Amino acid sequence: MKSLFKTALATILLIASTSLYAEKNKLEFDGIDSSIKPGDDFFNHMNKNWMDKAVIADDQVGVGSYRFLNIPQKELLRTILEEVSAGTHEKGSPDQMVGDFYGSGMNTNLINERGFDPIKPILARIDSIKNIKELMGFVADEFKLGNSSFISMSVSPDNENSKVNMIHVGQTGLGLPNRDYYFNKDDSTKEIQKAYKTYLRTLFELIGDKRAKKSTKVVYNIEKKLAKVHKTGVERRNIKANYHKLKVSDLNKEQANIAWSQLLKNLGVDVEFIDIRQPAYYKKLDKMLGSVKLKDWKTYLKANVLSQYDNTLSEPFQKASFEYSKVISGQSVQKPRAQLMVQQVDWRLGFALGKLYVKRHFNEDAKQRVLELVNNLQKAFEGRIDKLDWMSDATKIKAKEKLYTITKKIGYPDVWREYSNVNIDKEKYFENIVSLNQNAFQYELEKLNKPPNKDSWHTTPSTVTAYYSPSKNEIVFPAGILQFPYFDLQADDAINYGGIGMVIGHELTHAFDDQGAQFDKDGNVKSWWTDEDYEKFKAKTKLIIDRYSEFTVLDGVHLNGALTVGENTADNGGIAIAYDAFKLTEQGKSNTKINGFTPDQRFFMSIARIWRVKTRDEFLRNYVKNDPHSPPIWRVNGPLMNMTPFYDAFNVKPGEDNYKPEDERIKIW
Repeated sequence: MKSLFKTALATILLIASTSLYAEKNKLEFDGIDSSIKPGDDFFNHMNKNWMDKAVIADDQVGVGSYRFLNIPQKELLRTILEEVSAGTHEKGSPDQMVGDFYGSGMNTNLINERGFDPIKPILARIDSIKNIKELMGFVADEFKLGNSSFISMSVSPDNENSKVNMIHVGQTGLGLPNRDYYFNKDDSTKEIQKAYKTYLRTLFELIGDKRAKKSTKVVYNIEKKLAKVHKTGVERRNIKANYHKLKVSDLNKEQANIAWSQLLKNLGVDVEFIDIRQPAYYKKLDKMLGSVKLKDWKTYLKANVLSQYDNTLSEPFQKASFEYSKVISGQSVQKPRAQLMVQQVDWRLGFALGKLYVKRHFNEDAKQRVLELVNNLQKAFEGRIDKLDWMSDATKIKAKEKLYTITKKIGYPDVWREYSNVNIDKEKYFENIVSLNQNAFQYELEKLNKPPNKDSWHTTPSTVTAYYSPSKNEIVFPAGILQFPYFDLQADDAINYGGIGMVIGHELTHAFDDQGAQFDKDGNVKSWWTDEDYEKFKAKTKLIIDRYSEFTVLDGVHLNGALTVGENTADNGGIAIAYDAFKLTEQGKSNTKINGFTPDQRFFMSIARIWRVKTRDEFLRNYVKNDPHSPPIWRVNGPLMNMTPFYDAFNVKPGEDNYKPEDERIKIW
């Protein structure tokens, strides 16, 4: 989530009158189509004119706010990277690491000259594998380099003891977006399956495999067998059903081919228990390790290595990757190399780059102002909890305890992540990737058996996003999102409470959505509800599931209400909490109009604007299948159907498309 021209504002003194607001905000609400009634479709009422004029660049899948505001954000990062890559800096400094890594990736002549030479030793090692034990040794070694193949492992708090980090193992091993893509038979899925097979075949051909077509079939069949035991996205939302703390010694007896003790030893891990999130997957994998021919597993691992490094190798490999991805995304032209490298630097050295970004582009005043908003929304949330007619007093006490235990992280980390033992060479892009992957693995491993690091962040400061972590009970708002249209130090409260306020309320509500509600204030999966209250809560979330399952996009593609229930609950709660907090402000208590709009109208108009997004149909079709967030139109229209103050602000009447009678307006928090 984020904004466009905010950088310049970071250096302007904040003296603004109502007339200044009026002049500035007259330009902000430039997408309104008055021919569409607010009660019929508020998203398009506010954004249709903009949607009709907006052009998605050939090298992008969308344009607008939310995640697509990372596009102009990356231009800021590119400017930083070009500046530092042109200079000479102290070895190991953030400037040197990000500058030289960027420079190594921009040296396409050298990358193309090397072809696939960098991975030839890896492919040769695969060829030399003689048995399953050696195969598993290879898998472990590659995992330490960032290549997970058919093993996925992470370090995070134990669900039942959040004071210590443990190993969590989950399902993986697929090349298509999720299990359903191997079995669905609609035209869109068939096209993606075909593109994926073409991609695999091309990769094999590029390394001189004379049986590329057969190799592709082998890989696809292995993945399809693994996909059969994958849980769906909806099934993985069940926290308790995806936690199985098992003794490693017991796993050794049951899954001798995986040989867990040896695998963990090869990874440098010494633990008695691990959490297997999807046990059926590993039972199937163990059986397949004993039944699938060794040569077929070697072919599968080669495909995995190729897909892991395709964009790190020469242009033909990069082209093969893009040709496959564009079928899913609808993006017709590859992004310029500079854009791709900005993404790589932000992904792999994001906190080193973040230091440079914050120094140049973050206004420290924003941090304090947003903290004030967070505190105000907490108070408003407390007030809503007190007024709930479906929750007992005993559960309300626990809910408020959790609410006020939430840790708030705003702007950037208090303690920055360091990239020790990383060697960045301006002439060696592939080796830089390997060094960074090794560092990332060690960074995760060092957390094991220790208390969670309260200073760590899961997203970089420059990213336009926000998140809630249930195991840490914390909310995080990076510097990247603290910009227009989400936040503007010069804007009136209606704009900010409808913008970043809605986002803050959304993240706070995640502590009490279908998943977050299962965690207590300390981050443990532990019930803090009375049984009766929790049943009432589940009944209300079922209303959200059913309502959103009715919504459609494109040619009648329905939303998956069960997959998106957490985000939809957070959207509904977020708007309600932000509105209550806004009503505590001087502007919220008044009826003074700006540009002809009341404070309440401006609040809801701001909400519609922060989700102003236009995407390609191909992207949206696959987004609905895979993403737990609803598409932007339903992040606006869906919650507002349930907001009586919205009806009052825009005189929404019976008979209008999105009108719901009072008793059908869903309210949870």
